[in-house]
Amino acid sequence: MMARLSYRYEMRAALTFPLAASLAEGSFTSVVAAKNFGASIILMSVIAAAPMFGNIIAMMWSEIAIGRRKVPLVNMLQGGVVLMIASVALDVLLPPAWAGWIFASQIVAARLLASGITTIRAAIWRANYPRTLRGHVVSRISTVSTAVLAATTLVGSRLLDHDAWAYVYLYPSAAMLGVIGIWQFSKIRVRQEPAMCRREEEMLGRGFGRIAPAAEKTLASDYVARPENLSDTDEANVLNYVTPDPEHRQPRWLRRMFLQAWDVLRRDKDFRDYQRWQFLSGMSFMMFQPALLFMVSRQMTDPRHEYLLATTVVQIIPMIFSIVFAPLWAPFFDRVHITRFRVAQMSVALGVHVTILAGAIIAFNVSPLWGLAVVALGQALVGISNGAGNLAWNLGHNDYASTEDAAKYMAVHVMLTGVRGCLAPFFGSFIYQALGGRGYLLFVISGATCLVSLLGFRSMAKRAPAKHAVPAQ
Repeated sequence: MMARLSYRYEMRAALTFPLAASLAEGSFTSVVAAKNFGASIILMSVIAAAPMFGNIIAMMWSEIAIGRRKVPLVNMLQGGVVLMIASVALDVLLPPAWAGWIFASQIVAARLLASGITTIRAAIWRANYPRTLRGHVVSRISTVSTAVLAATTLVGSRLLDHDAWAYVYLYPSAAMLGVIGIWQFSKIRVRQEPAMCRREEEMLGRGFGRIAPAAEKTLASDYVARPENLSDTDEANVLNYVTPDPEHRQPRWLRRMFLQAWDVLRRDKDFRDYQRWQFLSGMSFMMFQPALLFMVSRQMTDPRHEYLLATTVVQIIPMIFSIVFAPLWAPFFDRVHITRFRVAQMSVALGVHVTILAGAIIAFNVSPLWGLAVVALGQALVGISNGAGNLAWNLGHNDYASTEDAAKYMAVHVMLTGVRGCLAPFFGSFIYQALGGRGYLLFVISGATCLVSLLGFRSMAKRAPAKHAVPAQ
């Protein structure tokens, strides 16, 4: 009965709260920043890196949630997101030189708060829905959220095409509807929550670490992508977070987290090699994302109009292909070792770089419209690659970690993703500017990085076990 009620309220919340959250989505906000606020490539890098800031701070949210009621905490974070979204309307009162940076700050703040929602909500799902039903339930919730996300950004883009100042009422209106979602979510009750909170506090008192949902091994068919990031051209899609050991609640927990990560990488050579090539893989995508968004928003489409066209290319196309292809990748993922899966995924990724490079060359030398069409094809390949990358990111570490160490391995995973995600967009923007805004040269560098990653995974795959280790049910 409780699971049925929780599902009903979550579905209602999924129909309304994403109306606000979607307006903080990276690709759409980058288009708004470029066309409304004349954002520079550096400013767009800040927006592109926002999900990665959330990755790093997610561990803080999981710490805060220990021993506390989960639904009120999620509602508080959702309220913060709504407040940030609504405040965008005030940017019209700011001097043009400041407005873009204030807008970026509001988006970053919203994404930091949203990372807490994702982290804590995973614990609610685990408590309220049986494992045999969890994948199906969360899949439906995420599908609805994704549909609302797509519809909101499409409608928002159409309104901005009609009136560039529409954001003054678009953002507050979406925020008001988002409040309805918060109200619906507040009705959820967490199964045996008092006992769960007591166990968390007792574990802290005894000095034991809590294994978060990341440590529960799952098949790819159980994985559900987080809707807020399905359109990203990187591996920012973080569903499974870990809770640091209780000693991390002390002031020096961050230093100890880095020491623990170093210990894992030092002891496990195979995992260290895997992370090396994954680091380059993520870098190759993340470094060109701000430049691609800038080119599509300012150079391949009208710099003040054509929001819908730009949003469709940078967000909607990869989102659709990611949703369609994720289930098609899942059976292959369940059959092979992660390195072999990565070889297949990175082969598609290399096609992404080649196609977008061709689009940039055509746009600069032949026609922006024809170049945009080729870039759109590249974005379809991005969606196919993301459908695989999201599975590998969330579940791939299980091929190296034991059940007891899965949380530690995921912590390393999250930390390294956050590091590269905070650095790569700015690194790519620096290259773009140093090359005089010739985007196709940046894509040559990112493509070469992708190729090195592919060769590294291929080398590992030759000595990898024949099949995935199927987790116990």
